[in-house]
Amino acid sequence: MGFFSQVIFVVTSQRNKWFLSSVIFFGLGCALYFLLPARISVAEISVAVILSVCAFWMVRSKAWLAFLMQLMASITAGCLISALHTELGPENIPTRTLYSTEITGTVIGIEPRGSRMRVTLDPTNIQGLSDDQIGWNVRLSFLGDSALSIGDEVRVKARLFPLRPPSVPGDPDFARNLYFSQIGATGFAFGRQFEVLSEKDAYENKGIRAVVEHLRQKISNVINRYVTAPEAGIAKALIIGERGDVTAEIAEDLRKSGLAHLLAISGLHMGLLCGTVFFLVRLGLAAIPGIALRYPVKKWAALAAAGAGFIYLGLSGATVPTQRAFVMLLVVWIALLLDRRAISLRLVGVAALVVLVLRPDAVLGASFQLSFAAVGALVAFYDGPGRRWLDHHGGRPWHERLVVYMAGLLITSVIVTVVTAPIIGFHFGRISVLGIVANLVAIPIMAFWGMPLIVLTLALMPFGLAGGVLALMAPGLTVLIKTASLVAAQEWGLWYVAGLGDVATACLLLAIAWAVIWRNLVALVVSGPLLIIAIIAQLAHETPDVLVSGDQESWAVYDREQEILHVADGLGDFQKSLWMSRFGIRPEDEATRISHCKSDPCLVLTGAGDKETRTIVATSLANPFYACRNADLVITLKNDLPIRACRQAGARVMIDDDVLWWQGGVALDTAKLDQGRSSFETVRAISGHWPWIVIGGKAAPSQR
Repeated sequence: MGFFSQVIFVVTSQRNKWFLSSVIFFGLGCALYFLLPARISVAEISVAVILSVCAFWMVRSKAWLAFLMQLMASITAGCLISALHTELGPENIPTRTLYSTEITGTVIGIEPRGSRMRVTLDPTNIQGLSDDQIGWNVRLSFLGDSALSIGDEVRVKARLFPLRPPSVPGDPDFARNLYFSQIGATGFAFGRQFEVLSEKDAYENKGIRAVVEHLRQKISNVINRYVTAPEAGIAKALIIGERGDVTAEIAEDLRKSGLAHLLAISGLHMGLLCGTVFFLVRLGLAAIPGIALRYPVKKWAALAAAGAGFIYLGLSGATVPTQRAFVMLLVVWIALLLDRRAISLRLVGVAALVVLVLRPDAVLGASFQLSFAAVGALVAFYDGPGRRWLDHHGGRPWHERLVVYMAGLLITSVIVTVVTAPIIGFHFGRISVLGIVANLVAIPIMAFWGMPLIVLTLALMPFGLAGGVLALMAPGLTVLIKTASLVAAQEWGLWYVAGLGDVATACLLLAIAWAVIWRNLVALVVSGPLLIIAIIAQLAHETPDVLVSGDQESWAVYDREQEILHVADGLGDFQKSLWMSRFGIRPEDEATRISHCKSDPCLVLTGAGDKETRTIVATSLANPFYACRNADLVITLKNDLPIRACRQAGARVMIDDDVLWWQGGVALDTAKLDQGRSSFETVRAISGHWPWIVIGGKAAPSQR
């Protein structure tokens, strides 16, 4: 039998894996749609879906052709879902800044952010906009001690900004997430210039969301009453998914130590909570012979666990990891009710499909990718070799069971670290190898201390008896904080990576996913070429070393020879951290590897010898011709340059106000100057024409 015939045989004989393969291509279709330069209409994509389905039907007698057509139909279906969600997004979002406006609306969300408070309003009136232009929510920043509650109707003086595109090509696109969250503008309130017009009880408001947000706020107040900082911030993150009160230092320690997943309510939290409820309910019912001998107490416990998971889903904010975890556990409980076994990769596929149908844009986010990469790898292991290793575990002595449990934690940590390393490196620029050790301490604490007490807290809170339980939880949270601090202090355990290309990372993840699903010859046939493409793409990837933000204020020039990042004086901490991670610069090395240019204009020399590049960056140039004669790259942030005269004077690249206003932020690789290429990338060219990309006072119009 030839090699190709063997591949066909494997594909046709394992049709149970077609569904999981289709889920991967469905997610790929969702991602590809958002990577297009502009959107395609729902009607056009619907035609592609119909044609793909028809092609599948026509070739259904040839299994391998049917498989290929099924994958094609899955890609087009993913594009269709993304297109539908895009068309259902908010209309008429602002494209200009309202520097001083008055907003009247209802508070529908409150998120503490240290000294500030992020409030989401459902506006009924915005000064400067007509009523038919308001079909979206507003997110405003208030002072942290502002007295606001869910359901309040307020009038506030504020500055309102349109959705902001990425600062430069390659930066995160926060505007897309806001758009699909029905938020059309952001801003900040002027001091205390707001008035509460009416204090409505959240239960009188329309919609379940206000009720849930009201409950979350009440729980937050109870935690503040009985738990002191910094443990209170961790408790809020674990119980209601609110991370605003976690200090920046602790959050950084958790990220460095590989414990940041504890702050994102996901499979670990949902599984432990539902498992605790299931165990307690089943134990309690089994202790009553009259019930245990007559009724299916296991199924009753499964229903109770599913109900607890649903409540936890709402209280935690229903983030993507929580949605994924809840869907998976719901399938598990349904399987228990039907006396079926449900822990399998198919379960992971169903959860991914549900999440993508609800929020197709999530596929581009680190949260979705990390969640499903970790869970998929763990299920594949424990459904295969891990299951055989754990067989007869219950019959062993307690000390052997303890050893097996710790070994399982170690193996789990290793698998998760290896599988998620490319994703973490791509999105955050660093990988914690000591997270394996930190999780050996953190996960048992969460399993046997934290989560049981969280269940008791939520059960006793309606009766006002949660204070003692919260106080008992605090020491466990202190141990977590101390563990994170200790591990984070070991600098050698944190690897900083830079320059991972998106094509290389995507191909690597697809290869891993395909190998996890098939685990045979077909995996090698597909994963092998994908790995080769990933290597070639990474070798060909060029990292820009000149970044100019579309806000016409921030810029950075990286000297590869000296490994120094030259930045504008007064560059914001958040933007600086993004660019430092892009170039693999540790925060503790900021003093030696970051150079703040305090002059304007600023001359930056990079490279050496014949490859030296002279870059002049200025807010405005009084004598642009002098700059063009003495620099290879001339950047002016606030005024235009005489492009033709500058080119004749000797400058090879010019970036001015005209480019930044109409095209957004700019990224340039100076190595291209030595190769005779002088083009640069812009946010408009990379991000495309989408409703949430507002550049130059313009956004893509709605197709509705």
